[in-house]
Amino acid sequence: MKNSRTLGIALLLSAVFMTVLALIDGSVVDAFNIYWMAAGAAVVNGALLVAGRKESAIYVSRIFVGSIFVVSGLIKANDTVGFAIKLEEYFDENALGAFWAAFHDWALPISFFVSGIEVLLGLALIFGAQARLVTYALLGMTLFFGWLTYFTAECNEAQMAAITAGADFNRTCVTDCGCFGDALRGSVGRSLTPWESFYKDLGLFFMVLVLVWGAGRIKVNKSRDSLIILPAAIVITLLFGGWLFGWMLPTGFLLISVAFFYLLKQLNITGRVFEWGLALLLAVLTYGFATYTYLHLPTKDYRPYAVGKNIKDQMKSADELGLEPTIYATVYKLEHQETGETKTMNSKAYLEEEVWKDKSWQIVHSSDEPIVIQRGYEPPIAMFSISNEEGADIGDQLLNDENYSFMAVMYDISKASTGQSLTDFRELAQAATAAGHHVYAVTSSPYDEYEPFRHSNDLAVPFYEADEIFLKTIVRANPGLLLLKNGEIVMKWHGNDMPTFAQVKEKYID
Repeated sequence: MKNSRTLGIALLLSAVFMTVLALIDGSVVDAFNIYWMAAGAAVVNGALLVAGRKESAIYVSRIFVGSIFVVSGLIKANDTVGFAIKLEEYFDENALGAFWAAFHDWALPISFFVSGIEVLLGLALIFGAQARLVTYALLGMTLFFGWLTYFTAECNEAQMAAITAGADFNRTCVTDCGCFGDALRGSVGRSLTPWESFYKDLGLFFMVLVLVWGAGRIKVNKSRDSLIILPAAIVITLLFGGWLFGWMLPTGFLLISVAFFYLLKQLNITGRVFEWGLALLLAVLTYGFATYTYLHLPTKDYRPYAVGKNIKDQMKSADELGLEPTIYATVYKLEHQETGETKTMNSKAYLEEEVWKDKSWQIVHSSDEPIVIQRGYEPPIAMFSISNEEGADIGDQLLNDENYSFMAVMYDISKASTGQSLTDFRELAQAATAAGHHVYAVTSSPYDEYEPFRHSNDLAVPFYEADEIFLKTIVRANPGLLLLKNGEIVMKWHGNDMPTFAQVKEKYID
């Protein structure tokens, strides 16, 4: 009892500190109010522990932490390639340092592993299996991700300080943590900022502390536990996955997992055999899902290149839509020519206040990268740039093709599949071209790589060039295929699911 109240008081004091900090400096509170959600997690659990409601505090933490990890892990498992791209940003030598750069080539396997572990830990917590192992693993993950998000948030501030001081800044700041993949950007318009990600991890940390303290009290669910935890977890996944992200799969996934749980219960399996048997079933389910989406395409596409979206519409500016745009500015360091006094000012203020008229103030340094001084609307697609052999940008020309056209994406020729998918594409290209449709391939590989590849595989289609990340964003496959019409993505396929032209004509071409 004494230890629980000590933890409860510590959580309440944390919430008080956060409240006072927000009153002193309101800028710490984020636009999504995740800061206050984290403080709320400390208040609720702290109050329950101080009041002696230990079991209730453990239930609350199990429900929320378990559900959030299940949804978060499934979003990553739904797009392991996208998560791997984000990991590669972190594993840049200038981001986290030389030690982490060694993991760059392992980004995809790590993506698979982490996404599955998140789901499995969340489910284990909901079902009460292997409590000590699970709670300490969760503590390690929240501490690590808390450090990571703090590091990236602090990087942005250090960059700003360097810009203000007119000093060089050699670190690469990761501005988007990728915590929920593209799901937040695709559903609410933007991803979490590094500080918002840190607050999210802080709130989870408060709840995980309760779980670590109460690990000895957590056992495999009895009927009463399941009656409280399972319906609440289903509701949370419905709200978090279904309502916020518009994706019902996490709820369905949880229901299937519950069915496995009760199936083993009906077989009268108990003890460690039950727990590890359940873990095996759920691991097969989780990693099976991740493998399926990798070999095909994400089941839910949150990117602006999703089927049914028009690329040209996704490129419209704030002015075209009558919205307030994001305002960027360059940071200037000014020096007074007579007194030697220095000050910093952004370019917007420099112009509006007409400081430029005072010749005694001279710009002695300007930032290499612009800063955001007012957040507003930004087009989901900044540009659609594809170059032909002569280096001319033909992106607009391709988007304005009013006929159905086929775009094959092979972001890296050296890694492109040369098996059945390429054979199927060659046959489709021949039939589609004969029917009068424009068929072409786009790659980030240079001419001296793609031209021998094109000839050796008898691909009688033109090859164009584009940025690798741009192509990976369009379709998570190498090769992948898009059916376009006047800028609209009518359909897209993974190379493993390459259709015949007859199938495409029957289902998608008028």
